[in-house]
Order: sequence, then structure tokens, then C-alpha cells
Amino acid sequence: MFQSHIVVLIAGLFALQMAVVCVVLRRSAGMERSGLTSWALGNLAAAIASVLSAVQELRPLWLVPESTDLALLAAMSVMAVGARHFAGRPGRAAPMLALNLAAGAAVAWLDLAPQFFKMPPALPEMAPLLTACHIVLLLDLARSIVPSVPSSRGTGRLAALSLVMIVFAAAGINAWMVARPLAAVVQGGAWPRPMPWDGELAMLNVFVLVGVSVSYALMAHDRLRRMLERRARHDDLTGVLLRGAFWEELEAACLQAERQRQPLTVAFVDLDHFKAINDVYGHLAGDSVLRHFAGLLRKACGPRDVAGRLGGEEFAIVMPDAALENGRLTCLRLATSVRTTPCPSEPDPIAYTVSIGLAVRHAGEGADALMRRADRALYDAKLKGRNCVSMHPAPGAGGSEAAVADGRYVTHGEPRVAS
Repeated sequence: MFQSHIVVLIAGLFALQMAVVCVVLRRSAGMERSGLTSWALGNLAAAIASVLSAVQELRPLWLVPESTDLALLAAMSVMAVGARHFAGRPGRAAPMLALNLAAGAAVAWLDLAPQFFKMPPALPEMAPLLTACHIVLLLDLARSIVPSVPSSRGTGRLAALSLVMIVFAAAGINAWMVARPLAAVVQGGAWPRPMPWDGELAMLNVFVLVGVSVSYALMAHDRLRRMLERRARHDDLTGVLLRGAFWEELEAACLQAERQRQPLTVAFVDLDHFKAINDVYGHLAGDSVLRHFAGLLRKACGPRDVAGRLGGEEFAIVMPDAALENGRLTCLRLATSVRTTPCPSEPDPIAYTVSIGLAVRHAGEGADALMRRADRALYDAKLKGRNCVSMHPAPGAGGSEAAVADGRYVTHGEPRVAS
């Protein structure tokens, strides 16, 4: 069986490796404020603590007994700050720095003061105080991560849950290890310096920091993966789904509507005279108009609706469980909101309108045929003068069902709906 100083050095090597992992994740775009730098520094401090623990066991006269605890305190402090950054909480780096400086000064005073003063001012024993600080920092770390457990999914949730469980277990073990000698001190005894199990406790804490670092790295990796997936599926300019991702959602919605025999309505939206906006105001102003419209689009959509940008100034909406009339009301709200809310710009706001074509899915219809009918409804809206909502008739609503099934747009008996 390995001796304890070999085991703790192995833990230090793992901590050093986790520091490298945190640095690599930190270099990924979008991960600048995920606390990974603090965790890399914390793992480096944990590796130093493992070296100090080994030296303490082999050459106890070289170091003060609390040196390993001080290194662990520094490691837990920066990790707690990093966890706060990851959770979007204030980092409180300054109080953590002050805590570590005060602890270091107190340990130095206890060790050096008897050499220079016959009756130095008495200070409380630092070992139980440092262990108490370890427990508080572990609990603060858990407090930052606990909200991530229900809000995360898949790997991220499992990693957050494992981190919280490790932290609570470590805090409990630290409290139990210090309880008996603390009770003896309360009854008038002296605190053992160093504690008989001080090396084992330090080894445990180093392994704990390595374990929580693995969980934290998995959480950071899950956040990075979700960020990259969002960038791959969403338009950078408007924040709505890209064409490919939107089409996947539309096909899935058609399959679900077919299975559950529920209505499904789609809307094809086009910004009127967008080329003129680019020519008159410039392409940067045109981008501002697209962003502005996307914001109004998200507000108009329901919680289950899916919005996407099909290209240029063309957008689309999938409205599950929505009949044609419900979809029409949603599109009317959107068109009215666009018309009455110009895009902020200098020197004057840019007023614009939209044309919308609606179609409701009928039994057996796929995504391609459904979008073709919505596209023809949009073309009809443009023929009517733009700035309106036009509906492709459902089977049996104006025109024959055979004509609808063939994809021929039938306008007979369909009233114009002005937005």
C-alpha cells in the first residue's frame, strides 16, 4: 500500500491536470466569465498543498503545521470566487484575499512570536479556525452551484449534483474530524498541534478539490456545448432559428400534429420594401431593422411557437395546436406592433411594415407542401398591396379540397384581412 505522502502527491498531480483542463476550457470563445481562471488557480494551489503535505510528513520541522491548511484555504477561496462567477453572483475576491492574508499573518505570528517575545499576545489556535473556514467556503461553493441543479439538463445537471454531494460530504467530514478535539478544548484541554490525523485530513481535502474540479469542468463543458449548439442553430443577428434548424422544428411539429391529430398553423413573414430601407438608410440600419423586428416577433409568439429566419428579410412562425383563426390573431398582433413601433434610429426612427401569409396544415400534409401554401398566401398579401395578413384556405373553406391538396392557391371567397 502506498504511503500517505505518495498518495497525496498523486492527488496533487490530478489537481495540476485539472488546472490545465480549466485553462483549455477558458480559451474557448464565450467562456471568459465562467470562473475557469479562478478554478485553474485553485487547482494549482491544491497541487501546492499536496506538496506541502508530503513535505510536512517527511520533514515536519521544515514547515509550520498549518502551512498545508493555508494552501487549501487559498485553493478553496479562489474556487469559491470562480463558482460565484459561474453562477452570476458577486465574486467577493477582496474579502477572500483579506481572509487569506489574515490567516497567514496569524499563523506566522503563532510560529515566530515566541522567538522574539517572552510573553507574546495570545491568539486562538488556528487549526480549528482554518478548518471552520474550509467548511464555510465549501458551503459557499455549494450555494453557488445548487441553483444550477434544477435549471440544467443532462450532463450539466449530473455534474452539478455530483459537485454539491461531494461538497456536503467533505464539509461534514471536516466538521466531524474537528469536533472531538474541539470538545476537549472546551472542557479545558489543549489543542493538539499538529493534529494526529492532520495529514489524512489534508489528503482528503486535496482529493475533494480534485473531485469538485472534475464536476465543475463538466459543467463548464456542458455550458460551452450548449452555447455552440445555440450558435449553430440560431441567427447571430436576430437570435431566431436559422433556416435549417427551423425546418427541423417544422418537420417535427408536422409529425406531432399528424400523430395527435392537432391543428398546426404556419406563417410566412416578409418585411415590405426592405431593399429600399437598405438603399436609403444603409445596411447597418437594415440590420437594426431586422433585430428590431425579431424582438417584436418573439414578443408576439406564444410560449410553444417557433420563429425562424429563412433568409434575408424572410421569417416564418410555426404555431402548434393553433387553428387558422388563432394564427391569424397572432399575426395581426405582430403586424400591428410592427406598424405602430418604428425602429429606433438616428436621426429619425425607421417605419416599416410586414406582409404575412398563413396556412393551416391538413391531414397527411408535410412541411414542404405546408410552407408552399403559406408562401402563396404571402404572395397574395403582396398582390393586395402589402402590409396585410393573407390566409390560404383550409380544406373545405373556399375552393375544393382537391385544389388545396394539389397546392393550388384558391382565393375565391377569401376576404382580405388588413393588418
